[in-house]
Amino acid sequence: MITSPSFYRTIHKQETGKAVVLGHLVKRLMKKHTAKIIVCTAVFALLFTSFLMIGTYASGNHPAEAAVNEHVVTVHSGDTLWGIAQQFTDGKQDIRYIIYLIQDRNDLQSSEIMPGQRLIIPSI
Repeated sequence: MITSPSFYRTIHKQETGKAVVLGHLVKRLMKKHTAKIIVCTAVFALLFTSFLMIGTYASGNHPAEAAVNEHVVTVHSGDTLWGIAQQFTDGKQDIRYIIYLIQDRNDLQSSEIMPGQRLIIPSI
């Protein structure tokens, strides 16, 4: 069945000039904003997961308070675990073992220490 053009126009009305411009403007703005929304969502997700990871690392297990036979040392600039361990050894034990004991006692994940950090030195 072939329809006449007049019948087709009654079913599918053509948009007027303003409506066409407005439709194109809306489509263009939606494309721009969609990209911005996607980028903002990705940045938010990245920041959120970063803060979760930082919070997890920062709120790790804190060591128990120092016992009577343990020493508390405040780390100064330039201090290393090796140097601190040397101060508390009698020279008979392996320094690497003493460093291990200090890391274990203070729940340290690595050998990095920061100035101002307080370390508990276990009795050796």
